[in-house]
Amino acid sequence: MSRRVGRNAYTGLFNDVVLLAARVVVGGIFVAHGWQKYDQGFAGTEQFLGGLGVPEPAIAAQVATYVELVGGALLALGLFAPIAGVLLAAQMAGAIWYAHRTTEVFVDQGGWELPAALGVAALVLGLVAPGRITLDQLVTWPFRARAARRKAENAETAEAAEVPPPVEEKVTIKA
Repeated sequence: MSRRVGRNAYTGLFNDVVLLAARVVVGGIFVAHGWQKYDQGFAGTEQFLGGLGVPEPAIAAQVATYVELVGGALLALGLFAPIAGVLLAAQMAGAIWYAHRTTEVFVDQGGWELPAALGVAALVLGLVAPGRITLDQLVTWPFRARAARRKAENAETAEAAEVPPPVEEKVTIKA
């Protein structure tokens, strides 16, 4: 007795649920960090970023806060996930460059492991595999259904046009 291995309805659904959970966790962490910046105020975040040597710390404080807040929420919801993933990964690259590049690896020593893991996770979840349980899927469903219907109709008319008309042949029987 052989066992069929591969993707089926159950593994597909399982993968989508796992990707949803990953998006919610990673996006939630970003939202929490963005909320922390927002809660302490832009002045506090600006002062912190200025101390790190970030150029234009007033603008960077607002950008960092809103990228993490809004980008994290969008990633968790699966809405514009590719854009959110790229922006969050870029945010984490900046955090590594300005705050963590001269430190140890481990987060308890001010290291870069957490921003690196979050940035890569956001990039993968945004660009490679957001899954099928997303708001993007829900919002675009009517358009994809209409496009599939139109494609099927076009294929049907093209198939009908390719069938040559029947050829009538005269057959004579000699006796």
